[in-house]
Amino acid sequence: MLEARNLRKEFGELRATDDVSLTFGETAGEMVFIVGPNGAGKTTLINLLTGLLEPDQGSVVVHRRENGAAVEEDITEMAPEDRVTEGLVRSFQIVHIFEEMTVRENVRIAVLSRHGKTLSMRTVDDSHEEVEREIDDLLAQFRLADVQHEVAETLPHGDRKLLDVAMSFGLDPTYLLLDEPTAGVATREKEYVIETIVEAGEADDVTTVTIEHDMDLVKEYADRLVVLHEGAVFREGDPSLLETDSELRRVLLGVDE
Repeated sequence: MLEARNLRKEFGELRATDDVSLTFGETAGEMVFIVGPNGAGKTTLINLLTGLLEPDQGSVVVHRRENGAAVEEDITEMAPEDRVTEGLVRSFQIVHIFEEMTVRENVRIAVLSRHGKTLSMRTVDDSHEEVEREIDDLLAQFRLADVQHEVAETLPHGDRKLLDVAMSFGLDPTYLLLDEPTAGVATREKEYVIETIVEAGEADDVTTVTIEHDMDLVKEYADRLVVLHEGAVFREGDPSLLETDSELRRVLLGVDE
């Protein structure tokens, strides 16, 4: 389980996160959506969890079991790249892929990185069975097998997003934190992208924590909803709150009832 304990981050007079305490992954494969108005602190929270920002107060803790015993580790001061080894992997709003490489080559880089073989990746070919099987599985899982030999920059935006997330899965995450994975994706492709991510998370027991602005997608796919407002947790619970909580609808959607 991943836990945020009383996380606070200030930028000058702006308190971007205000004593935020949350847990993620009590149920493996959980799909959590973080929503809120612009400036609510959503991306700041993700940056604190993944180590791109240091909190002014509070801590980030990973809980796990070792030899049957419950263990917790404070990773607040751990570098972002080291948190990957703790199972925390981040995908950004702006796609981070190698534009001039093929889809398969992009995924290969992620898998090799996890195996600690990045420096020798140019010497790895299709005879490297273990790596290539993992790549095949990821390409199939993210519906990219048919375009695996296409250059990444030629892909439609929805497929580029899926490639970015597939590379994140190549790092074998326990927790995958996504910042608006459908941003810039055509309306007709959004559900396809989210559905693919949800299916992959469920299949691999990966807990996904996703910032999303499309409330239709949130209502359809969220296991749990976290609403931030003015840097604090405003609501947490079932996505049905989007329909039943009038104060939430006012804050989030500007709907007075």
